[in-house]
Amino acid sequence: MKKYQIVESYGTHMHAGSKATNDCVNILEELGFEKIEIVRHKPEDKSPVSKIIRQLSFYKQWNKVLNKLSEGDVLLLQHPYRRNHFGRTPSLLKLKNKKVKIISLVHDVELIRGIYDDPFYQKEFDEMLSFADSIIVHNEEMKDWFVRYGVDEKRLVVLEIFDYLNDKSVSSSIEYSKTVTVAGNLSPDKSPYLYQLDKVPSIRFQLMGIGYHPTEDVSNVSYLGAFAPEEVPNHLNGGFGLVWDGESLDTCDGVTGNYLRYNNPHKLSLYLSSGLPVIVWKDSAEANFVEKNGVGLAVNSLFELSERLEKLSQDEYLQLVTNAKNIMKKLKEGYYLKSAVNKICLLYTSPSPRDS
Repeated sequence: MKKYQIVESYGTHMHAGSKATNDCVNILEELGFEKIEIVRHKPEDKSPVSKIIRQLSFYKQWNKVLNKLSEGDVLLLQHPYRRNHFGRTPSLLKLKNKKVKIISLVHDVELIRGIYDDPFYQKEFDEMLSFADSIIVHNEEMKDWFVRYGVDEKRLVVLEIFDYLNDKSVSSSIEYSKTVTVAGNLSPDKSPYLYQLDKVPSIRFQLMGIGYHPTEDVSNVSYLGAFAPEEVPNHLNGGFGLVWDGESLDTCDGVTGNYLRYNNPHKLSLYLSSGLPVIVWKDSAEANFVEKNGVGLAVNSLFELSERLEKLSQDEYLQLVTNAKNIMKKLKEGYYLKSAVNKICLLYTSPSPRDS
């Protein structure tokens, strides 16, 4: 059984999305998944002729994938796709008929998130379901959503949390502090709640990321700047990392807030892979992971923070750090993706009841 992974290249981008997919590529290589690269040529040229040339290139590349794999091989793809590829779906269905096992690793489900009102994502999702033998989903809540959608539970494997590869030492110091850090996209459209943090004056917030556009200085908020994903962990040295979304300080609401009920935010992995305890929304899917592993606090409202942090002793905080560093080790080693993929591959190599 040979193992392969499709790596779709669209250039380099300094954002968490590309960090997540690139980490998965590197972890899968450690598991022996050979890379098959699908390259998008000259994406800046949008002329009709250039589009035709690109699609013909995709067709040739996917045809090579079809010819490379044999019965019993395993192919892993990361979803969702963001571009149309002429020949992709027919090739994948032919591979399925060729008895190649196909694993789909889900990063986002646009049908749940609902940001893009585009039939492309419905089509992409349904096509994934048509050819995937196994689907790696974020957590139990997302798994339940897939089952309600009609997917056989036996095809679903839970990841638990996204791994996050970084060079920060597990032995690095995390200082006792009650400062709350938010890292990521800080724009008013993506994180409108950030522009109301003055209403929680007893808590000191520090922000790092792109898109921060305050209309006035806020005494309890400090902006540290924007950093490349691989650099951010070195700036997370104390306090808590916050995972929150929406317009409200009282709850996580709106499209992005509701999505937290189902997804594994990469931001959570960033904080924990840096050894930083976290604060998450009580109704988020990952609140269970946080509480089960003792790596932070789950709150209903940001207005709870003053009382919760006031009651938290230094010893209790340092215990959260110890627990976070236990998870940190796993995230930096790719433990969670390796566990999910190994579980699936074991199923593919185990004899069926008929064979025993």
